[in-house]
Order: sequence, then C-alpha cells, then structure tokens
Amino acid sequence: MNQIDRIIPGTLRAVPRQWQAARHLAVLAALTAVSAPLLALLYHVLGFDAAGMVVLTGASVMMVAPFTLNAGFSLASARNLFIAALYVLKVWLALHLGGVGASTVPWFALCPMIALLVGGLRPGLAWGGIVLATLFALFIAERSGVPMSAFPVSDPSLLALVSSVGLVVLGSVIVALASNAAGVERRHK
Repeated sequence: MNQIDRIIPGTLRAVPRQWQAARHLAVLAALTAVSAPLLALLYHVLGFDAAGMVVLTGASVMMVAPFTLNAGFSLASARNLFIAALYVLKVWLALHLGGVGASTVPWFALCPMIALLVGGLRPGLAWGGIVLATLFALFIAERSGVPMSAFPVSDPSLLALVSSVGLVVLGSVIVALASNAAGVERRHK
C-alpha cells in the first residue's frame, strides 16, 4: 500500500474516509493495468481486435484517474472519470457484441458498485440509475428494430466464461475492499 499511498495527495490522506476511497480507486486502477492487456489479448485471439483497442483505450483513462488527484482534481471527479471510462467501454461492447444480451453486459453492475465503494450512497445511486436507464434503452432499441451488431467472435463461450469469471473476481475484490473499509472505520470510532 506504500506505493499506492505515494500517488494520493496529502490533503486526502489527512481525512481517513477520503484516504480510504482514494486507495480503493488506486487499487482498482492497478487491477485495470494488469487485466486490460489480458483482455485485449483475449479479444485478439477471438478475432475482434477493435474490442481489444477499445478496452486498452478505456483502461488508459481508468488508470490515469487516481493520478488526476495530484493534478488538483477532486476525488469525486477522479472517481467519475474512472467510472465513466468503464461505462463507455461497456456501452461500446454492448453495441458491438449483440446488445443487452451480450456476455459483457453484466459488467455494467461495476459502475454503481465502484461508485458506492469510492463515493458512497449518492454516487452509487446515481450510477445505478444511469446503468438501469442504459439497459432499458438498449432493450427498447433492440425491440424497436435498431440493429445491434453481434460481432462474430470465434468462441463466444470462451468470451462468456472469461467475462463471468472476471466479474466474479472483480466483484469479490470490491466487496473485500468495502468490508475492509468498514472494519477500519469501526476501529477508528
């Protein structure tokens, strides 16, 4: 955690709740740095290089988010930058992998989860509302005849497996971070 703490400004470290939130954002960015190249490689193997490039582009923005804190961005701005990059990435993947039925759509759940972890209830509810509206919009668009391209990945079952495993792992990490933060907060009272 020492390496992570080095990128968090002293003003945020002075307030335990903000320090914890900034740490969580930095940990999620580090996980993104590790997983994004692997996902890009997976999409290459599946014959969908454009998706790999979009993953790397979105991940680049997500990885920069914690560093914006040192550039004077607020924690809320850095959090929303991270989540917005994830959100746009998931929208793009949904539109190119078959709409609301795409195996990557469940990853939208991470947007409100991360907002809850890093920002609390209000941002979590806001991002939850955005995600729900997006899911309904995708569904209505499909039902209205808007064509959703279903890029023919070479192995849809492999994509579904990796997507599900990744979501379980990352969801578990988020819950573990939240659980740890709750324990730290109880000890400080």
